[in-house]
Amino acid sequence: MSEEAAGPLPRGRHRLSREQVTGSQYRRLCTAVLEVVGEVGYAATTVADIVGRAQVARRTFYTFFSGKDECFAAAYDLAVTNALEQLRETVTGMAGVNFADRVRISFEIFLAVLAAQPGAARALYVETLAAGPALIKHRARVHQAFADYILAVAHIGVRDGELTADPDPESVDMLLGGIDDRIRACLHERGAADLPRLAPLFTRTAIALVQPLPD
Repeated sequence: MSEEAAGPLPRGRHRLSREQVTGSQYRRLCTAVLEVVGEVGYAATTVADIVGRAQVARRTFYTFFSGKDECFAAAYDLAVTNALEQLRETVTGMAGVNFADRVRISFEIFLAVLAAQPGAARALYVETLAAGPALIKHRARVHQAFADYILAVAHIGVRDGELTADPDPESVDMLLGGIDDRIRACLHERGAADLPRLAPLFTRTAIALVQPLPD
């Protein structure tokens, strides 16, 4: 899910630094594991599948990761971090945009990114559950990162006088659980291409849930 993922490095001599080379290899491995897991499932994915898709030597894989579990966890973290950074840069920096539109645009961007990369979307929302204990801490950390983003958007609404108070964190947790469930259902039933159609539902639900409860 990284927009910086690149193809194989050029053969022969090149002017890339060692840091650029290793960065490219790392990103390609992370992209590859999401694609392969999304296509064949977590259990069936092997290190050979990952390095073959990434066009990286097996020994290079083991300079970064101890095995498939660690590679998938790293890819999961990287993909979500990139998505949240894109949202923060695009949405929180907007001027003259009301709270409802800021929420809507957030979901439209995020769901469009998922729809454009169906294998990665399935890996992130379906196969992370199949990965079992290896992803428990990562899922919790990612859940909190998304909650922090929603709270940051709501805080802008408070700053601009559109919300009277920051939302209840438990309501945000409930919202994120529902979002995850609906994305997984859509992937199972209709496919990734249909994900953008969830944006209006997510927007309505988010706006309703982040309103502070009366005293």
